[in-house]
Amino acid sequence: MNRLFVTLGIAVLGTTLSMASHADRMVVLKGNAVLLAADDFLSVFPDSPNSTLSCSFNPATGAFVPGASAGGIQIRVPGATDVKVVGGHAYVATSNFENSAAVTGYVKYDISACMPTGPFTPFRAHANLRSGELVIPCVEVDGNEYNVVMNQRGNSMNWEVQFVATGCY
Repeated sequence: MNRLFVTLGIAVLGTTLSMASHADRMVVLKGNAVLLAADDFLSVFPDSPNSTLSCSFNPATGAFVPGASAGGIQIRVPGATDVKVVGGHAYVATSNFENSAAVTGYVKYDISACMPTGPFTPFRAHANLRSGELVIPCVEVDGNEYNVVMNQRGNSMNWEVQFVATGCY
């Protein structure tokens, strides 16, 4: 009996570790820019392969500056694990090991040069009534942007909020 529990415990642990190692990378869509934090880099790409970014990165000053950039921008950020955008700033979460201890922090970038100055164009909401999920992307509340995921309650047309995240993606 103990052998069965040990075997099942190892199987569950292995499955959990396998799923964690294949976790999705953190991606944020803001304006016409796609921001990705992974593998020790913050990458910024245009939201369409046929478009250009409205900014470039100046490594000497460590800042985004206005000016077209045809390809993507990659900035080395050791330990980059996640990116969140609040207003015109990108916050890149970092996680490193120093002296056998985990050290977490963040790096902040002003990305306002990458944001278009034109009018706000909302993304389309979409619903899947079979699975009972309603996604409302990029809701602006008091100047802040949020993504909302709602689930249907039973067979009614009542919905409850399941997930809210800052930024638009």
